Amino acid sequence: MIIKLLKFIFSLIILLGAISIPVFFTPIGDLPLKMLLATGDIEPTDFKTLSLNENPNQYLVCQPDICSADAHAQSPVFPVPVEQLKAIWEGLIQEQANIEIVTPLGDGNYQDLVQRTRLVRYPDIISVAFYPLTENRSTLALYSRSVYGRSDFNTNRERIDAWLLRLHTLTARP
Repeated sequence: MIIKLLKFIFSLIILLGAISIPVFFTPIGDLPLKMLLATGDIEPTDFKTLSLNENPNQYLVCQPDICSADAHAQSPVFPVPVEQLKAIWEGLIQEQANIEIVTPLGDGNYQDLVQRTRLVRYPDIISVAFYPLTENRSTLALYSRSVYGRSDFNTNRERIDAWLLRLHTLTARP
């Protein structure tokens, strides 16, 4: 009797596992995982008053005269006007997987995004603000942070570093 019960429980576990694969780890699973791993309300980031917490699952790139918080890295200066930098940014974001634009850039200089991990769909919030420096030079502030967990295995840093490298390539003068 116990062996039959154990076989039944084992079969049930296998069946539930087989069902969970298409539900959680394919595009069909986006909706349940997005609902389960919600971001909540995303408040706009004020880079001038931003303060970082002790969690290692965040990464800030900013010019020292723009951000009050000690940035992890200083944001680069791009040799293009701010409107051109914003247009290049929008193209870069279109290249990204699993990304949702929360706050459209439009005519403003600020945007919030959510990018989710490939398999489990953990959300990270990314805020960006663009700043003109001169007529032909601009910079930005980028803040990427995980919604869940304490460690992100450097995902936020790697994302921002890759995006900045791509922006550098796209804005380089021939």
